[in-house]
Amino acid sequence: MAKLPQGIYKQKNSEFYWVRKTINGRKYRTSTETTSIMRARAFYEDWVAELKQKIKNGEPVETAKKKEPEPEITFRELVERYTGFIKGRLKSAGDVEYMARKMVDIFGNKNLSDFTLSDIEKLQNDKLKQGLSIRTANHYPILLKTMFRKAVDWELVDESIVKKLAKCKNLKGENKRLRYLSDEEAESLINACEPTYLKPVVITALNTGMRRNEILKLTWNRVDLKNRLILLDKTKNGERREIPINYMLYNTLSGIIRHIGTDYVFYNPKDKELKPFERLDRSWHTALKKAKILDFHFHDLRHTFASWLVMSGVPLLTVSKLLGHKDIKMTLRYAHLSPDVFKEAMGVLDKKAYFGHSEENLENIETRKAL
Repeated sequence: MAKLPQGIYKQKNSEFYWVRKTINGRKYRTSTETTSIMRARAFYEDWVAELKQKIKNGEPVETAKKKEPEPEITFRELVERYTGFIKGRLKSAGDVEYMARKMVDIFGNKNLSDFTLSDIEKLQNDKLKQGLSIRTANHYPILLKTMFRKAVDWELVDESIVKKLAKCKNLKGENKRLRYLSDEEAESLINACEPTYLKPVVITALNTGMRRNEILKLTWNRVDLKNRLILLDKTKNGERREIPINYMLYNTLSGIIRHIGTDYVFYNPKDKELKPFERLDRSWHTALKKAKILDFHFHDLRHTFASWLVMSGVPLLTVSKLLGHKDIKMTLRYAHLSPDVFKEAMGVLDKKAYFGHSEENLENIETRKAL
């Protein structure tokens, strides 16, 4: 932080710059009522000139009394305000709130002004020790810093705290997780799922590659069983996406009983307003345990969908469109699953005339390749 001009300083629990001056052994100080350093400088010069004139004329001089500090804002209070703010604004609000609540369990009523770089780095390391991936461990400090930046906008914490937290860097070497189910594992998982709601959700994920939030927030007006299409308007990348409904998914969706009180496909019957499920964590982990499937996350169902397609010879560009990837680079992570496609692509060069291969010996080349 740059050194402030003489006579100007920052006071804890105040967003404004303060000024002070000692004249004839007596100390004077007051608030500038501004957060601009340039205005604070101008205020200081005018204030000192006026102060000296009043002292010279024997006029009484009033100095600002130190205000009683306002109650500190706690992390718990920030989470309540932030999660309320993002609802309706952020598509992933549910996931963000879940992570924020996890951090409340750690920081609770800790004052925002008491947060240090050590706190956020320890959070990052603890998540790694819990077995989370580097990518997920990075998500927590990223969210925490985002909330603190918003707290500055709301004038709940001094910007100096945010600058300290900003020094926490993302951990390097993010692992590109690519866990997908075998046919046998998929069958075991489906059979282990609670049949009323979890089973159709898992079948939908395996046959569409849709993200969890896209599935849980799916409404019947987005499902066209007649033309066998699912239309997604609100996607992660903001682009419209159409997903064909295959035979298995058609039978699954056709078997779901619609409720007149909600348009959600996968609603929570225990919710009075019949709102959709938030995460399904408990039933999901129960099914995994019952199916004896290890090291598998719900998002890996999306990886399974993509992996199965690529291994069946579906072009990467088609897979990219079905997944709703904005950049095909994201889909290239599945490229190694289709080595035969690359071999066939290179084999095209065998038929080029400038390699010295005549039409009559192409059959010999193919014969040798087969051997």
